[in-house]
Amino acid sequence: MTRLIHKIPRNAALLVVLLVLIIASPSVSGEAAWLFVELLFDLVLLAGVYSIGLGVQRWPFIALMVLTLGMRWGELLSGYKVLDTTAAVFSVTWLAYAITLIIAHLFQRRDVSLDTILGAMIAYLLAAVAFSMIFQIIEVHSPGSFSGFPSAESRVEGDLASTTMYFSLVCLTTMGFGDIVPVSALARPVAVIEGVFGQLYLAVMIARLVGLHIARSAGNDS
Repeated sequence: MTRLIHKIPRNAALLVVLLVLIIASPSVSGEAAWLFVELLFDLVLLAGVYSIGLGVQRWPFIALMVLTLGMRWGELLSGYKVLDTTAAVFSVTWLAYAITLIIAHLFQRRDVSLDTILGAMIAYLLAAVAFSMIFQIIEVHSPGSFSGFPSAESRVEGDLASTTMYFSLVCLTTMGFGDIVPVSALARPVAVIEGVFGQLYLAVMIARLVGLHIARSAGNDS
């Protein structure tokens, strides 16, 4: 059993939890359902620490994770909305740090393995989660920044987060359905930045992985 566990790619657990979070988040609302999504995000934090593994970056990464968990649960348990933005900022910082570490690791690799491919997928999905929280911060501090978002008066717990997750995925993949539109001076450039990031990331990362695979194949043949 232990040998079988060691054969599972390190990034597999993080990818599975991320996929469940992204699928569940846009489709749930209400306090009980949103608590489930919060627990999923907590699992993303824990799985992210396991995915990073050992190294000099591990302890700063763990410290940031603990601070992020403390802020998020402090807001949930205390009900102080002033902590909501702080928790979101810490979450975005953790996500950006995780994306940076994963991409740096991918560009240090000289071979293409299943774990490498999973890592590339994880960085892409983490970006969607990070931008969704940035959109939340923008909307909370400047209501009406997005046309199509639920109004502050009518939305229930989790509505804003589920909507921003959906909108973030639309921006990242440049599907552009048009049911939600950024209208403020800050929301528009952030949405554009996410779309540009999504396209450049796919182009650069696919070229990188394909190039490594071709180089390795040529080396084996020679």
